[in-house]
Amino acid sequence: MAKSLDKLLKKLYFKRTELLFDKAFNEGKITEFDEEIYEKMDGTIVSCLPVSLYIKYSKYLFPEGTCYDRSLYMFLALDDALLVRGNNKDLEYKYGKNHAGHGWIEIGNYVYDPSLMLRFEKDVYYRLYGCSDVHKIDKATYAAKNQKFIDDNVCTDFNEFRPGGKKRLELGVLIMQIKSLCSFINDDKFTKELNEYLSFIEYDEEEIREEREKAIQKIFKNKNFKDLV
Repeated sequence: MAKSLDKLLKKLYFKRTELLFDKAFNEGKITEFDEEIYEKMDGTIVSCLPVSLYIKYSKYLFPEGTCYDRSLYMFLALDDALLVRGNNKDLEYKYGKNHAGHGWIEIGNYVYDPSLMLRFEKDVYYRLYGCSDVHKIDKATYAAKNQKFIDDNVCTDFNEFRPGGKKRLELGVLIMQIKSLCSFINDDKFTKELNEYLSFIEYDEEEIREEREKAIQKIFKNKNFKDLV
């Protein structure tokens, strides 16, 4: 009896959510991410790629269920964003209480959900998904606790990845993996935007391979025999 009631409640919840979602979408309170939001993320690079590419093509570049990572990347790239963690009733009903945790960002009166790729008016989002146990963090607080991560992984200067740049060698393995992914998924738009970025930073696979080999040789040359045993 209890299981049947629980099943009915879930069914009613999802039906209600669907109706509320459709109404809010038709009223313009829910919208898809537009080019403006991607342009704002263009200038921040995390681990060799602009955040705009990570988010626009997240279905390729992030495994399913990585909302915390997706929202973190957006948070790092967008001014005045708050990084938010909380429980989501929709996820709870789908996957259980232990898997109800979700990540998103908020800017002013809007929620940006990097898994749904949608912008919501905040009150609509909280009402739709029954958000609870919500925690928010601003840029200054995050930076105070995670400065090393930011220094190692976040960059706003593309020259760091151009020839002679300090982060040039970091491109090697990741870019080769992503280029291989491009050939596998066969998405022309993704391939085009990736190639435009690589052209912009003057990426040369052979040149970077040679630079990496020289750097490795230099490391071993500077070590004495005792360091190697």
